[in-house]
This record gives sequence, C-alpha cells and structure tokens, in this order.
Amino acid sequence: MPETEPISWRSIVYGTPVTAADGIRIGAVREVLGSDAEDIFHGLRVALTGRRADVMVSADDIESMSLVEVRTVLTRSQVDRLPAYDETATFHLASVGWLRKHLGWQKDAKSDEEPG
Repeated sequence: MPETEPISWRSIVYGTPVTAADGIRIGAVREVLGSDAEDIFHGLRVALTGRRADVMVSADDIESMSLVEVRTVLTRSQVDRLPAYDETATFHLASVGWLRKHLGWQKDAKSDEEPG
C-alpha cells in the first residue's frame, strides 16, 4: 500500500504528522479517540508544535488520513484558537471508558480473578 493511500482511523499511528488546511504542519497525533466496539471515531488528540498543551481535533474536522500525514480542514489560526485538551473537562469521567475501548487499554478480566 502506498504511504499516501487513505487509511481507517483504526490504522493511525501515534506520532503521525498533522497538517492544517493551509499546508502548515501543526503537530503530531498523540492519541486516537474512538470506540472500537461501536466503530465510532471521535477525533484526535494532537500535540501542537511549539505549544505545551494538546488540542482535540474532532472527526468532523479531519479531511484525510494516511500513513504519512493527517490533514485537517482547519487553518493554523483556527487550530491555535482550539482550547487546550483537558480529559476531565472534555470527557466527563463516566464516558472515558466508552470513548476508549481500544483492545490495548482494556483490563484483562483474568488478572482480577483470585488464584485458585
């Protein structure tokens, strides 16, 4: 598969560069927000270049995704105006598990069992 071929949200690799609509590289994928079980993609947590705080770019604001780049429909100035990503403020605690049902994040049920 060519590196520029469109990919599913489930195939996004952390660290993939994120580019604004005006062609400026704004940062890198820090986290994918979605539910594998329900096949719902909410968006990306993006670590912005030159800024301490991350932001969330919603799924509606993603234009394309490939192995080499995620492109958003937002310009750099629009991204700069996004609020800092704050997990507890953005997603209330009751929904965190629902938003993040990736296999690697699920607790192994057998590890909770008593030896016996």
